[in-house]
Amino acid sequence: MSQPNRRRAARRLRDLPDGEHRAPVEVPYTAQFATPALIRAYIHDGLDGAQDTNRAAFGAAQVDPAEYAFWAHRACAIACVKMAIDAFQSAPPASMWQLIQDGLALDGYRVHDERGVFVDQGWFYPPLAELAARNGLETRGMAYASTLDVCAAIRDGWVIAAAVTPELGEHGPLRRYDGHFVIVYGFVWRRRRPERFLVHNPSGRYADLQAGARIPAGRFGRAFAHRFIALRRK
Repeated sequence: MSQPNRRRAARRLRDLPDGEHRAPVEVPYTAQFATPALIRAYIHDGLDGAQDTNRAAFGAAQVDPAEYAFWAHRACAIACVKMAIDAFQSAPPASMWQLIQDGLALDGYRVHDERGVFVDQGWFYPPLAELAARNGLETRGMAYASTLDVCAAIRDGWVIAAAVTPELGEHGPLRRYDGHFVIVYGFVWRRRRPERFLVHNPSGRYADLQAGARIPAGRFGRAFAHRFIALRRK
């Protein structure tokens, strides 16, 4: 279903010269956990948030460690919004914990249904868009997007929060679909197609898959869930 969009994007990009193309801002990296070096331990070893003494960097120094750890595991979309805010300097800097609380105040995440049953659903696009707007950003959502649409949006000055499998943060096979967001801020273009994507992954398990990860286009395409949120300053 993304093919019509892919054809339109290909026409828009047909005169793009070979080389590396980036969004017009420097995008700082933000992890969704307090200590990037411990992300693999959080994901694979069940690291307790109380063991991470760097919670102040997350804005959660006075927060119950269990509550911090619960939301850190669910904060990839918030980390992407923060990276865009900080890149465009569209609002005063805010901590991850403050943005999570602001997003929750907008009903951005649903933890329990009306019967009190744990459902664990979110983050939803309208509250994320509102959170971004309150921090000086314009958003544009796209479904049935191709990887060429990602390239075209970056060329037009947006940074992209792309929906992908969480396994993009691993070096192994991609067996899942969707469930995670990463920031895409650039790409390498060769012979009218992307060769690599430049990615900040809030939960990359290894250093080379966190800040400035250079993901081969084929691997990124297999991980991509064909939807994204584009962000730029209003």
